[in-house]
Amino acid sequence: MRSVKEPGAAHDGFSDWYWQRLSAVVLLLLLPLPFFLLVSVYSGSLDQQGLLDIIDHIYSRVLHTILILALIVHAYVGLKVILEDYVHRIFWRVPLIGTMLVMMAGFGIWWLALIWAWA
Repeated sequence: MRSVKEPGAAHDGFSDWYWQRLSAVVLLLLLPLPFFLLVSVYSGSLDQQGLLDIIDHIYSRVLHTILILALIVHAYVGLKVILEDYVHRIFWRVPLIGTMLVMMAGFGIWWLALIWAWA
């Protein structure tokens, strides 16, 4: 195997691969649940009060927290790998990845504040 000139932040890439797959499995398990709730509301089998009762439960909040964290990790790793592959100048790559991280963290904090403010 040849030596790589600049391996980047991923080094061998295993950690990115691992986190991407782990977050994908979590998303695969948890993402159908909100869609099921939406379909239930739009079909009329679940009214607004029933939906609020489900969402207000502590288990729902914990699952929602895990869902948003997995979504942010999955999006961050995927976009970071794309930027590392296609933005060749470190002068541009580092600020882009940093900006992306700050924006995703802000979005996650905002979303979690909404979810946990229902109490």
